[in-house]
Order: sequence, then C-alpha cells, then structure tokens
Amino acid sequence: MSRANVPYDRVEMSRHSLARVAACLALTIGVVLAATPARAQTPADVEREARAIEDLLVAPCCFRQQVSQHQSEAADQVKRDIRVRLAAGQTRGEIIDAYVHEYGPRILAEPPAAGTGRFVYVLPPAVLLLSAGLLIAALRRSTRRAAPGVPNGVLDPPDSTDATRRLDDALRDMD
Repeated sequence: MSRANVPYDRVEMSRHSLARVAACLALTIGVVLAATPARAQTPADVEREARAIEDLLVAPCCFRQQVSQHQSEAADQVKRDIRVRLAAGQTRGEIIDAYVHEYGPRILAEPPAAGTGRFVYVLPPAVLLLSAGLLIAALRRSTRRAAPGVPNGVLDPPDSTDATRRLDDALRDMD
C-alpha cells in the first residue's frame, strides 16, 4: 500500500509510534551505560594520572615550580590530595577545576588560552611572522636600490679598455 493511499491519521500514528520507540531505545541505552561500572583503576593507573596532574599544577606556596618537581610541604600535600581525589573517582578535569577554584588560574603550569592568557600563545608566532616579513622587505629593498637613471639598480659593467687604461695610468703615477 503506497503512502498516498494511507489515511492521514495512520501516518501520524506511525510517526508517534516511531518517536516513542526511539525515545525508549535512547532511555534504555542511557540506563545501561549509567549502570555499567566504570573501569576500575589499578594503582598504576592512579599513579600515572596523578603524575600527569602534578605536571599541570604549580606549588601553591610560591607559584614558581610544578608540583611534580617542587620540594615543599605544600607540594607534598597537593600530591597526596590528588591521589585521594583520584581514588574517590574524580577526573583530571574535576581536580584541576577544584584547584583553580581554590587558588585561581595562577595554579596552572600553563596559562589558559582565554582572556589575556591567549596572548601567551598568539604573540610569539605573530612577532616571528612580522619579523620575518620585515626582514624580507628590508632585504628586497636593499638589493633593488637603483642608481639615478638606471632601471632596477642594474649597472652596466665598466668598459674593460677604459678600466685598463685608468689602471695603467694609476700604476705609472705610483712609480
């Protein structure tokens, strides 16, 4: 039976049924995914993740060195706290966000690429490109300097007989 022969009500009912089936399927998939336990982290996984997070944070006592390298009680406390949070199931992002909330963005080893921190990432390449462009322009300008009345700075080679005669005259004057 073609769609043209199906009454309008049956087409609408089919659309609603299809929407209900899709909603039930999505709900079922969501429940299954939520009920599936997350992969249990081994101590080696927790340690590897903790070290990665330590590299992303600076010691809150002086804000000069990464937690992974700093030797202080404050850095040791942060290291212990990171491991406790990971064992509790927090993700890297949640841990980083908690430290940024507590200490501000200066706790991050790399400034965020937002606001004025964006200049840290954009400015060096921009200065490099600008410098390269200025250098190329200066080199082109210096090689294209033309003598008055000579197109494109190309000079004719001196007449060899005239140059030889002047050289001979200069050598005779020296004797």
